[in-house]
Amino acid sequence: MLWRDLASAQGTRSGNEEGGTMDARESELGLGVGPRTGLLPVSVALADYDRTRPIIDGRVKPEGIKLSVNAKWIAEFCERPVYEEYDAAEMSMSWYMAARDRGEPVIGLPVFPLRMPVFAYVLCRKDASFSHPRDLIGKRVAVGRYRYTVNLWLRGIFDEHYGLSPQAVQWVTNGAEEAGYVIPPGINVEVREGTSPERLLAEGQVDAVLLARLPDAYLNGETNFRRLFPDARAEMRAYAQKTGIVPITHLVVMSEALYRREPWVAQRLTGAFHEAQRQCDAFYTASSKHLSFPEAVFFLEEQRATYGESPWSHGLTAGNRRILETFIRYAHDQGYISRRLAVDDVFAANTLSMM
Repeated sequence: MLWRDLASAQGTRSGNEEGGTMDARESELGLGVGPRTGLLPVSVALADYDRTRPIIDGRVKPEGIKLSVNAKWIAEFCERPVYEEYDAAEMSMSWYMAARDRGEPVIGLPVFPLRMPVFAYVLCRKDASFSHPRDLIGKRVAVGRYRYTVNLWLRGIFDEHYGLSPQAVQWVTNGAEEAGYVIPPGINVEVREGTSPERLLAEGQVDAVLLARLPDAYLNGETNFRRLFPDARAEMRAYAQKTGIVPITHLVVMSEALYRREPWVAQRLTGAFHEAQRQCDAFYTASSKHLSFPEAVFFLEEQRATYGESPWSHGLTAGNRRILETFIRYAHDQGYISRRLAVDDVFAANTLSMM
């Protein structure tokens, strides 16, 4: 069943608070407009992306719910168990899968607010001779934390497709792993507290870095860094076209206690994210003039040709299942989870058919 059909089958309001008629699509999704009474309060933490802004600013309202949205900085969803603080929240994929494997009281929604072209976040110095992950065999590579989701993806991809295993590198981190993660046997890790991966690279103490965020100094052209791949953009596109994967790094989760008490909330929240994404896609599709980039018209045409009409789709589509199965395999291989979880087991059961 399509998610829009599911929302419609559950029943929706026929009018808004002023007695008017709701938009047909809002009715399908279980969405409403404006203040109402008798709503269930639900607290949500999200990053402020173009694709979540319709929820943050109230254009999209899940019916029956009074959302209290806290727009957080992206990194916060990787640093602590946000599901303990909010009814629903964006969350790091690696932290969530490990929490789910341990039986912690959290359940995923098939909503994926962040995907990353991870090859963009692998840097070395401009004078280095490296141009391929295999060149890092026996080298020192710095990361903030070994456990970060972007690092899980890069290690898995480099091992499977480029001949660089995690065991072949001397890893350098700047702190304890936390999140219950224990680095597997056979992985060489040195902890250097009080510094950062980019500082270690600038000082010549490591050969490369894997980052979750590019440093401002690099973006401003003030470093002697470059990307590992000579053409990281082309390499990322080639990988995506070969595998069908643009790595998902964050999902949305909710309190398992709330899910068991009010299972309909999972469906309404999922439907709201679908609608927010639809509105975001429609904004860009309507006209390239909406973007503040001189070459926006070329850029949008190029992106559609490479990644399709809706590369940020939510739900357990065939493409998203492929990405999730690959992630789970990498997570198991790298010691994040004790077994290969089934995709259907990590998401709320009543959201599995919402696409």
